[in-house]
Amino acid sequence: MVPTPRPSGQLQSVSRALSVLGCFRGGEDLGVSEIARRQGLAVSTTHRLLTALVDAGFLDKIDESSRYRLGGALAEYGQIAYRQHRIHLAEPHLEELAMITGASASIATRHGNDAVLLGTSRWREAEGHDLQGLRLPLHASALGKALLAWSPTTEDELTRLPYGSGTARSIAGPVELGKELALARERGYAFNDEELEKGFRTIGTPIGGESGRVRFALGLRGPVDLMIDERIPFFVDIAKVTARDIAAVLA
Repeated sequence: MVPTPRPSGQLQSVSRALSVLGCFRGGEDLGVSEIARRQGLAVSTTHRLLTALVDAGFLDKIDESSRYRLGGALAEYGQIAYRQHRIHLAEPHLEELAMITGASASIATRHGNDAVLLGTSRWREAEGHDLQGLRLPLHASALGKALLAWSPTTEDELTRLPYGSGTARSIAGPVELGKELALARERGYAFNDEELEKGFRTIGTPIGGESGRVRFALGLRGPVDLMIDERIPFFVDIAKVTARDIAAVLA
């Protein structure tokens, strides 16, 4: 029996609910009016969507302030995905890399136009090596460039990327990015030279990729005075060794 297609109204509600959920990626608590304004929805519609997300456990309502935040169900699903992707097996290697280099190490995958951080080292966290965020733009991050450079990427795909984020040093368009990706493949690593945050550099290397489609990339991020030009070859070599070790445990 051929399944009956769902009414378009139901699909629209699902799409809107997911879009509302995306408002909470920044980790902040939000109110109904603020979410409605961001999404261009009526307050009554937004309230219904929020109620459905609370009922599903994806959001929690903070009663004393009538605001909302991410719910426990997402933490549960996040832990499941974390285990399924075997990221916990990569963490010891990230910690070792951070201890040896004094930089922060991370692993990321691609989602849409961003590189999404799945795991990071904890060492030196108290010294101000804060995360840039869970989502990094592909064009301005070493992790994003590595994910693009070691996967099939078309000119049309590069053209559609948003180039508005980053610093004044960030790549401004698809032609420049295409050249940068070719350079990354030639030298064996991607590089972010203060393109996301002034004063910080990042090396990005592919993890695995024998099939030509890399799922994960390894990043090594540190201040410019640590990652000086003379040290870059050492950082690249040890990052590549770590990437091979992580590829082995993720296989």
